[in-house]
Amino acid sequence: MDNQSLVVSVHHGIFALLVDTISKQIQVKYQSTPSSPYDTHKMVTSAFLVALFLYATAAVAEVTPRIQESVYLSLVGNSRLFAGAFATVFLLALLIPAWG
Repeated sequence: MDNQSLVVSVHHGIFALLVDTISKQIQVKYQSTPSSPYDTHKMVTSAFLVALFLYATAAVAEVTPRIQESVYLSLVGNSRLFAGAFATVFLLALLIPAWG
């Protein structure tokens, strides 16, 4: 495993941990309410899903051999990082509605 693959694996692990932790906190916060925050905040939820899709797409593109040999590797990697950051921020906006 080369250094680039190790860095990407660590980024995936951190992103998965953040999304899992924030999702569980959302479940705990809204367990006593009759409506789901995913239903009441449709725009934030939609933005989260778009960011998550962009993250997954960039992650798949980043490991393809054609991209790894291309000058666009850093662009794809940075896009993945930004999409992951935005996805986390959108989940935080669901957890703390005053931020959204």
